[in-house]
Amino acid sequence: MNTAHVPPKSRIDPGLASPRPKFRPVLIVSAFCLVLIGLFYAEEDWRGKKIWEKCIRSLQTQGIALNWTNYIPASVPENQNIFGVPEMVTWFDNRLGLGWSDLARNLHPQTYPGVEIDTNTARMPVAEIVIGLPGTTARDNSTVLRWDDPTSRAEAAKVINNALGPIARAPQSTIGTGLMLHAPDEVQPARIFLQCQTAPSEKELQEFLPDSIVHAYANLPERVLKFEPDGDGSYRVTMPRLARASDYLAWSDGLEPQFAIIRRALERPRSQLPGFYTNPNTIPGPNYPSTRNLSQTLGARAQCLLLLGRPDEALADLTLIHDFCRRIPAEQQPATLLSAMVNQAVRAMYAEQIGEGLRLHAWREPQLIVLQQQLKTVDVLPPVKQAFTIRAVIAYRALANVPSAGMVKRTAWAKLCPRGWGYQHVAARLNLDFGRLACFDTANQIIFAEKAIAAEKASQALDSGAYTAVDSLWQANFNLVCRNTARSQTEINHALIACALERYRLARGDYPENLDSLVPQFIDTIPHDVIGGEPMHYHHASDGTFVLYSVGWNGRDDGGTPGHPWPNIDGDWLWLN
Repeated sequence: MNTAHVPPKSRIDPGLASPRPKFRPVLIVSAFCLVLIGLFYAEEDWRGKKIWEKCIRSLQTQGIALNWTNYIPASVPENQNIFGVPEMVTWFDNRLGLGWSDLARNLHPQTYPGVEIDTNTARMPVAEIVIGLPGTTARDNSTVLRWDDPTSRAEAAKVINNALGPIARAPQSTIGTGLMLHAPDEVQPARIFLQCQTAPSEKELQEFLPDSIVHAYANLPERVLKFEPDGDGSYRVTMPRLARASDYLAWSDGLEPQFAIIRRALERPRSQLPGFYTNPNTIPGPNYPSTRNLSQTLGARAQCLLLLGRPDEALADLTLIHDFCRRIPAEQQPATLLSAMVNQAVRAMYAEQIGEGLRLHAWREPQLIVLQQQLKTVDVLPPVKQAFTIRAVIAYRALANVPSAGMVKRTAWAKLCPRGWGYQHVAARLNLDFGRLACFDTANQIIFAEKAIAAEKASQALDSGAYTAVDSLWQANFNLVCRNTARSQTEINHALIACALERYRLARGDYPENLDSLVPQFIDTIPHDVIGGEPMHYHHASDGTFVLYSVGWNGRDDGGTPGHPWPNIDGDWLWLN
């Protein structure tokens, strides 16, 4: 009989008796959560892809040419191409290191003195100011002014400018090179006896004689008139030496053979930089420093010729700037942002140089008619709009097959985001890129500033999220580009109106009371304000000049009160005359 011990039933481990784990509820909940997460990711991926596909269909139905082959220009025969001239490629191709600016610097053993002004530029005295405290006697041949007389500032400016003689501002450097008719050493400083009850501080003197009294240094970013104590309460006022017009012409005449090559090249019917246009990332563009340097040199020459009373020759130099821009950066196809910005920047410089001649009253009726014909053909908006269209097409081309190629996850947590959110991001990016083109009304030459500002804010908000674009899809500051473009076109339109006003003054002896008086004898139509398309603001000033201005980027009429030159956001945009 088997007497093996059998443990009591009550002593058997209950856990061994049942196969159910005690953590089963946790596992069930976890599995359920994973299923939900999987469904969430699947749904978001599906939804994101649908949004992306809808974006593509929307762009196609808008009639936007999304295929890059639509933008590849036909090849131009070398003998018809401006850039079939080897020197033009060497000087103005952005991919080459040797450009026009290098040629100009190496033309002579030494760069022309005075072309650029910096802290090491030699200075010349323009005034001697004696503080006339009670009991002090004025020196001989001094202009006596009273500190408390509100007309004294204008009188002091007048005597200093009379001492300098005719001067002009040339577009050479950040400070701005001035040109003068006489040699700097021939300047006899103005002698001013300033009657005061108490001696003014140097800061008060600077406010009494601001840089703006010398037109060549108006609206500049740094102080150029300096007050140097000269003993006995007097001051010596100095400014950077200006370049004598005849000296600058003699130097720049050495570039005449190169100018002749450019003029002959511009006679060819087509303009196409050599390069690979099948890839949008390899489109060639004009060399901005070289183009700017050429325009600065020609602009400075024009001012010299105007100071010397030779307006026909000055017109020829400015016409070369106009023809160069019309045939090269403005004609660039397809337009790149580089070529568009080169075009608008140099065109504004060209308009400013026309304005210098108007300020000097050096232009005559025949030249003004030609300048008006040139100015009314200038429109910098279409190349800029096309450039942004090209950038949007490049983004589409990069994303069309693999939208995720344009995604960059900004943060670690973004790695957990569904793939569909990336699709939504790039769809929003493309919709924004193409949608903001509505900020330009190129048919009517209008830029809607409020739309451009809103588009830039939307772009910043989009890029502050979980995703951003790869570097190859980097977007320029749209608002800044629009503002600069509007400012340049405003300068051009102001110059066109100012030429008509000068023609009116030459014929009638004074400026008109309103712009409508210019039509049709002196101008066909009055250009409207680029900002919003409203009429340009104008009034005849009591001092025999006029005030002409745009409302500026803020879209608000500030009564002709200018804002800071940079960044041109607040205040009106005035034409200086």
